[in-house]
Amino acid sequence: MSDWMIFALFILSGISTFFVASRLSVFGDAVKEKTRASSAFMGAVIGVAISLPELTSSVTAVVIDSPDLAVGNLIGSNLFNIMGLAIFDIIYRRYQILTHATAESKLYGWLVILMTSIVIAGLSLTLPAHVFHISYTSIIVILCYFIGAKLINDRTEYQGRKVKKQKDRYEKYTYKQAVARFVLYAVLIMLIGSVLTVTAERISAITGIGASFIGAFLVAISTSLPDAVSVGTALKLRNFNLGISSLLGSNAFNLMILAITDAIYFKGNLLEESSPANMITGVTSILFILLIIFSITRKKTRSWNYLLPSLLIIVSYFITTYLVFQIK
Repeated sequence: MSDWMIFALFILSGISTFFVASRLSVFGDAVKEKTRASSAFMGAVIGVAISLPELTSSVTAVVIDSPDLAVGNLIGSNLFNIMGLAIFDIIYRRYQILTHATAESKLYGWLVILMTSIVIAGLSLTLPAHVFHISYTSIIVILCYFIGAKLINDRTEYQGRKVKKQKDRYEKYTYKQAVARFVLYAVLIMLIGSVLTVTAERISAITGIGASFIGAFLVAISTSLPDAVSVGTALKLRNFNLGISSLLGSNAFNLMILAITDAIYFKGNLLEESSPANMITGVTSILFILLIIFSITRKKTRSWNYLLPSLLIIVSYFITTYLVFQIK
């Protein structure tokens, strides 16, 4: 396959990820509305399905033995998510959306910081002890996710997550039709995610650009766009806390996916095999979330002063992009 076809296929896959993942989210919601299963169970199923772009891309990266792509994709997705929230904060500056967030969003922010710090430790330290081939870092990340998410949900009682149920939104679809479309789009997103990752690895080889940069910015942006649309929709409906908590919750789930990816990487420790460039992305994402927590905690202030943290996040995102680009 020629080089230009590789680039064309990557772009087409990225665009397709956005549209297919958006439809997957819609029909996941339809299945949840029509099913008789418990809402908690279906919520978990839908959550995994919506995260399929990141999951599929990272699993494929492991299969083709590109740990930089796998790690860069997930940490880079977190970085892009926070940058996207900063952009929304500027767009909706009149409402000062971050001041509407509840304790739930702030606690999820601290959980993401804790999990990211553990991942950075795994990237920077040589830890020879493993459980089979799985690093202790990944095991701790998974435990932190499940324990942390449960404690947060129990303590906050899902503040800001309850949305008034609209009846018959999917009246034109039967239960079987909704399930069939949900499964179809789930399969499509897995195929597209695989193509996206394989072409990204080829682009890295063709251009000589580091796989960490390709994963952290090109692949991560493609797989994160559906999340951005979901958050944007919640903010447009003035459900500010729902959008913020969903995004921070998605960042925590991405880090758990990273731990799962390590579990299926049989050639060694995934974090130790990846580039140090991912440390820059990880540290920056922690700084971004600290700025978000600062904005959530403080009281409403003058518009120009309120926007400073979000402006700093956006500028820092592009500086980080440049720094990671310089590392081969």
